[in-house]
Amino acid sequence: MARKRVVLAYSGGLDTTVILHWLSQQGYEVIAYLLNIGQQVDDLDEIGRRALACGAVDYVAIDAREEFLRDFFLPCLWGNCQYEGRYLLGTSIARPLIAKHQVAVAHQTGATAVAHGATGKGNDQVRFELSYQALDDRLEIISPWKDPEFIAAFPEGRKSMLAYVARHGLKVKATAEKPWSCDDNLLHISYEAGVLEDPWLSPPREIYERLVHPTAAPDEVTRFIIHWEQGVPVRVSEAVARTEQRGGLEVTVYETGRTLAEGLLETFLYVEREAARNGVGALGMVETRYVGMKSRGEYHAPGHTVLLAAHRDLEGLCLPGSLILEKDRRMPDFAKLVYDGYWYDPVCEAHREFVRQTQRTVTGQTRVALYKGSVFVEGRRSPHALYLPELATMDGEGELYRQEDARGFIRIHGVPLRVWRRVHGAPEDV
Repeated sequence: MARKRVVLAYSGGLDTTVILHWLSQQGYEVIAYLLNIGQQVDDLDEIGRRALACGAVDYVAIDAREEFLRDFFLPCLWGNCQYEGRYLLGTSIARPLIAKHQVAVAHQTGATAVAHGATGKGNDQVRFELSYQALDDRLEIISPWKDPEFIAAFPEGRKSMLAYVARHGLKVKATAEKPWSCDDNLLHISYEAGVLEDPWLSPPREIYERLVHPTAAPDEVTRFIIHWEQGVPVRVSEAVARTEQRGGLEVTVYETGRTLAEGLLETFLYVEREAARNGVGALGMVETRYVGMKSRGEYHAPGHTVLLAAHRDLEGLCLPGSLILEKDRRMPDFAKLVYDGYWYDPVCEAHREFVRQTQRTVTGQTRVALYKGSVFVEGRRSPHALYLPELATMDGEGELYRQEDARGFIRIHGVPLRVWRRVHGAPEDV
């Protein structure tokens, strides 16, 4: 009888290395599937060769970095998405893209099943499996961490898995001394498990692999200008300073210098490098997993942190207040859909279309300054700016706004307050 062919989402980490070997021992014909979305590895083909040594019959490596930024990161940036007001969704955004290409590889190779290494306690199992169902519900889903036989083989979780790889001579990144789990891509690197399961403990300095600790960041400010076209960061340039007199004060004026990076991917990579060098983008938090429990995670997202701050600032210049308010109202729902794994749900698709439409006038420049873990947006300008100096100024009058009109404006808005007090009387403490 022919062996069942399965495409495994493979990273070369502890879980997927063990799962690959275990599946091959169970008689499966395993194709290791690797997606390049910017994870910090030297060579995907080298990881693929390690997969072959672990029992895979073949491996497929795909570069999807541009697609990741264009089709998955940008909609979340446009929505200013932050789960529970803080987490930038670096892992959450990646899962539907991984699932998309995994299903495509299954179709191309004649596989009848797809597999992942997510545990039965986490969010990723939901994200992968909801995406598989949305993309092709005919594929069998193999989830070893929900298989009683697999669970029985590794009763102590990661400790048992470390013993397994040692016994079979498998190569993995995790060690007994550093048993935390990490996941990384272009947007961030995340850490959980091990000593991090105590939410009171400070994160070990060893996890600062991709980000300089803020206390070790340079002592000088780093400045550059980000250029945006309809919400897309397309270029980074130098911020060239000069001084001039304004209103009796000497002020520093910055103008655009030479181009430092161009194109979405290169722009992101430049911002990422500079933010990481300056210790920007570290977040530790306890969050609510979709499966119901609380979990502690450490997230390092340098470039995403800077671009989010700059993007929100430019929107403040280019979008009317009513649209900003509507985007803020919708953001928690959009972020939760992404976090929970509903990327391919029609409601999430509608959110993405909404935020895309809001970016038509978000074109311009933002000047950012980075210093020891902090990002400051120091300046912004746009051909679509809704800020009119002649209107906003406290000096003088203009036809657009006559101060005497404010009297009637305020009185009309006070009608509900006056009616309430006439009916119910004054507050007791007044």
